[in-house]
Amino acid sequence: MNSDTKQREEGKKPVFITQNQVMKDLLAKVKLVANTKATLLLTGENGTGKEVLARLVHYYSSRSNKDMIAINCGAIPSELVESELFGHEKGAFTGASEKKEGCFELADKSTLFLDEIGEMPSDIQVKLLRAVELRAFRRVGGKKEIDVDTRIISATNKELVDQIKSGNFREDLFYRLNVIELNIPPLRKRRGDIPLLIDYYQNDVSESYQMDPIEFSDECLGILKSYDWPGNVRELKNIVERFVVLYSGKEVGPDAIPSHIKGGDNIYPVNFESEFDKYIQIPIGISLAEVERKVINHTLSSVDNNKTEASKILGFSRKTLHNKLERYAKG
Repeated sequence: MNSDTKQREEGKKPVFITQNQVMKDLLAKVKLVANTKATLLLTGENGTGKEVLARLVHYYSSRSNKDMIAINCGAIPSELVESELFGHEKGAFTGASEKKEGCFELADKSTLFLDEIGEMPSDIQVKLLRAVELRAFRRVGGKKEIDVDTRIISATNKELVDQIKSGNFREDLFYRLNVIELNIPPLRKRRGDIPLLIDYYQNDVSESYQMDPIEFSDECLGILKSYDWPGNVRELKNIVERFVVLYSGKEVGPDAIPSHIKGGDNIYPVNFESEFDKYIQIPIGISLAEVERKVINHTLSSVDNNKTEASKILGFSRKTLHNKLERYAKG
């Protein structure tokens, strides 16, 4: 995002770097909701910084004296998700040699961050709904109800409305988690922040690795600002770290930029300083399929990822758009 975090110490304020008005408005909302118990749903593409925003909400809340507990719902085997969330009693299942507290219990009087909530197994969604509604649960194999005061923040890079329609996500759970939605725009819609982030990361990484800072030529910065950054801030940070390691104390020129960033397969926005990328220029030598993919992505960006509106602009049905996006995602 036009922002990111430098959070090596628990409890340290996450750092957001932005000059973008949309992001400034979003940060203002964070402060407004921080001291409520309202459940939050953070939406946005991968790498935009949803966990950073969750940590900022926690930092500004009255719960910040305790650590925020985070769990990635897509990174845990489905058979272990319930135990990770709610804990288990000794002997509850094979291998349960002792009692274990789950994330809900650990996050009592604190914040529980459920990342990639769209990956939550269907059978666990029912139990999660009950825990969110009642702020109470039972450990796996347990009989006693355990009450907790846990603030829930969820995050997803998926369109949960589409997941509901396909039967992969419960509608009642969606409404419970989506009391307040905060959407983080992708980096390509905040290009003015790219130089700020580059400068921040190159200084941060140089200091961390005890290496000399680097500089970027104007041409190099122009290419980096033109790139779409599909991996968003996470991708930008990784690229800057690579440059610091390889070019310590030197100026980075366009020849150092990886081919996938500067190559002919890119379609560059003509005016990347504007709030909306209204025009694109298409280099000669790329496939029509790539042209279509980029046009669709830029159209979605211009309407805040509203697929219904993008479909109308592009002149085909929402289902066709959905099918095309799925095809692009599979490569």
